[in-house]
This record gives sequence, C-alpha cells and structure tokens, in this order.
Amino acid sequence: MTDTQHDQDQDQECPASRILARQPESLVVGGYRGWLHFASERNVQRLREVRSHYIGLLGEQAGAAAMSGLERLIGNLGACANCPLRFLCQGSKHLCRDECLILGLVSGLQNGDEEAALLSAQFLSSSSQAPELLSAAAEFAMTLKFAGQQLLPIHAHTVDQFGGSIHAPHPTLH
Repeated sequence: MTDTQHDQDQDQECPASRILARQPESLVVGGYRGWLHFASERNVQRLREVRSHYIGLLGEQAGAAAMSGLERLIGNLGACANCPLRFLCQGSKHLCRDECLILGLVSGLQNGDEEAALLSAQFLSSSSQAPELLSAAAEFAMTLKFAGQQLLPIHAHTVDQFGGSIHAPHPTLH
C-alpha cells in the first residue's frame, strides 16, 4: 500500500473510531455496551469483562467506584428511558444515537456544560426524569474524571443534533 492509499483510507475512516480511540470515551461506551449486553443476554461474563477492564485501567478502588456509578446510571436509564436503549456490539468502531447521548451526558457533567448534560438526559429519558438521570450519571462521570479519564467537551448544539431536534443528515457518528 502506498502512502497515498493509506492517507485516502484514513480519510474514509468513521469519525467515531477516532473518538473511541481515546481511553475516556472508550471506557464510557465500552461500559455502556457491556452492561446492555449483559441485560439483553443475561450473561454475567459481560459484566466481569467490564469490571476487569475498569480495574485494570483505573485501579481497584477507582475501577470499583466507576462500576458502581455505571450500574446506577444504567439502572436509572432502564427505568426512565423513552424507548428501548440502543447500543452496538462491543468493539464496534461506530456510535449509535444513544451512545452519542451517553457521551454527551458524561462529557457535559465532567466539563461543566449543564446545557449539554441536561439535553442528553432529556433525549435519553424525558424532561421530568432528566434531573434524576443527571444525578445518577454524576457519580460515574466524576469517578472517571478524578481517575484522570476526562472526556472531550461535547457542546449542546452537537447533542441537539444527536438527539434529533435539528434534523441533521447524519444524527449519529456512523
């Protein structure tokens, strides 16, 4: 393969793969996918894999705290989501709408962007249940941040596109 071909191939790469190449974003999406795979398959091995990954990267204390925060977040989402939560297979280099919104929620909380966090919570649940979802997500977001895993900022206008308020041609990153 020539360098020109290599450059062209990289230009074709999905933008989500670059986001998921970052450890903080990968931890959030991988945890979300692992929990939802567990919920759909009732395969405890999925949770063990997520926990092992978190502890391996964050250490015993922070990894366990992150798992606890993720469990609270997913439990709350399961109780208040507008529709069944969507997710892609573990290892996918793409992001679906709900995964983008999870990233917007955690990023907004970590980066002090209340509007982005609130919009993400509203798109994932409802206006009335968004405050409870924000509270549930805060433990997870702050545990990751204090463990040195801060997500890049995702601004409210981008969250709005993911959520579908603005009819963007491609509301997800794939």
